[in-house]
Amino acid sequence: MTPDQKPGSQLLRAGYSETVVTPPVGFNITGPEHPPRPATGVIDDLLGRVLLLDAGGARAAIVTLDVWGMSEGFASDVTGRVSTAAGVDPSLVWIGVSGNAGSPPLWENGNAEYVEYTAYVPQQLGGAAALAADRMQNAELGFASAHLPGLATSVHGRAYDLNEGVPIMVVDGVSGPLARVIGFACPGSVMGGDSSVWTADYAGYACWALSQASGAEGCMFIRGPSSDIRPFDWFENNPSPGHKDRASTDVQALGWLLATQAGIAAQGALLRRNVEIKAVNADAAPSVLGSVRGLAVGNGLFESFTAPLPSEFGTALREASPDQTVFACANLAGAPFSEASQVTDVAEVIACYRATP
Repeated sequence: MTPDQKPGSQLLRAGYSETVVTPPVGFNITGPEHPPRPATGVIDDLLGRVLLLDAGGARAAIVTLDVWGMSEGFASDVTGRVSTAAGVDPSLVWIGVSGNAGSPPLWENGNAEYVEYTAYVPQQLGGAAALAADRMQNAELGFASAHLPGLATSVHGRAYDLNEGVPIMVVDGVSGPLARVIGFACPGSVMGGDSSVWTADYAGYACWALSQASGAEGCMFIRGPSSDIRPFDWFENNPSPGHKDRASTDVQALGWLLATQAGIAAQGALLRRNVEIKAVNADAAPSVLGSVRGLAVGNGLFESFTAPLPSEFGTALREASPDQTVFACANLAGAPFSEASQVTDVAEVIACYRATP
C-alpha cells in the first residue's frame, strides 16, 4: 500500500512484464488451417505477457499468450503459477490468446514433442508475474474503442455483417505509459501454409507498433469471437483475393492499420485511478459457450470462452453491455477452422448468459 492509499482505497497500482515463449527451431508448427511442419526459423518471437492491476485490496492478473489456444490443464497450470508468484487469487487470473495460426499445440494433451515446453512455459509466466509485481506503481487506466472496417471478412462473403470494433484499455503509471490492451475479431492466419517460421502474425506486429508509438512497456492483444471470420477478403471461393501471397508484408499491412487506429482512439481515453476489480461469476453460463471466465476492471469486462464462437456473438455481447468495454476471447481451447460454432441462436444464448447471477 502506497502512502496515498488508505485501507479500502480503490486507487490503482499496476505492473507489466513479458517473456519470450517461442518454441525451438525444429519443433512442429501447428494451427487451425494447415498440417504440422517443422519450424526452420523465427520472424518475430511469440510472447507471454502479464499485466497486474491492484485496487481496493483486490489484485488481478491479465495474461495473454501468442498461441492459437490451450488445454484447460495448461490454463490451470498458468493460473496456479501466476497466482502463487504474484499473490493473485486464482479467480482473478484471466487468460486470453492472440490467436496466431502458427502456434505450438498447447491445446493438445500429451504431445510428446512439447511435454517439456508445456511444463516450462507456465513457470516462465510465473516469473513474469513476479517481475510485474516487483514493478507495481501508482497508475491510472481508461477505455476507448476504434472501428476497423474492411480488414476482415465473413467466410461466407462480404455481404455478411461482422464485428469490426476494437476495444482498447490504456494503463499509464507514474513512470509513463505502461500497457495497451486491444482486441479484434479476426484470426491471426495471414501467413500462408507453406511458412515454416515462428511468428505472432498481425497481432504481434500490431502490438509492437502500438508499443513503439505510445511509448508503453508493452501491448496485449486478445482475439475476439471469429470462428467465421478470415483476414482481408479471404472468403470462401473468392476468385480474386487480395494479399494472396500471405507473406510478412501482408502481416505488417494488417497489423500497422490496427495499431494506427487503436493508437489514435487511445488518445481519447479518460484515465482514472479509482478502479474496482472483481471476478465475474459465470458458473451457470450456457454449456454451448464451453468453460467461461470473467473479470471486471472498472468499466472494462474481460470474458473468455473455450468454445469457438461467431463474430455475431461478439457484437451481441458488446451490445448487451452498453456501459462497459468488452474484451471477449473465444475458442480458448484451440478448435480448428473446420470445427464450427455450436451456437445457433446468438440472441437466445446471450440473453441466457447475461442472466447468469
